Amino acid sequence: MKFTFLKFIKRNNLPPLKSLRPQVFRTDFFWFMALALALAIFIITALIGFKLFYSQYFESYKQSKPDENLENLINIKRIKTAIEKRNSFINKEVSLPSDPSIK
Repeated sequence: MKFTFLKFIKRNNLPPLKSLRPQVFRTDFFWFMALALALAIFIITALIGFKLFYSQYFESYKQSKPDENLENLINIKRIKTAIEKRNSFINKEVSLPSDPSIK
């Protein structure tokens, strides 16, 4: 004869498996750390992408006025002399030596 109503008195007195051996590698911690790192990388790239998209879409880079005095940035006299030297070299007449095989 089996008494099933007495089952609640019998309890499983074994300790849980986690208490028998300590964890060597905490998988939950490293999983959530990897998830947090991936989320941080995603948010940073989304912010950078939004900034680039916003500046290209609304052309905010065109609204800034450049410096009117460009002579401070580049040496115009040096560039003009280099162009003059190049043009004189290109326009110089070249004299070819006579062909020795014709003689």
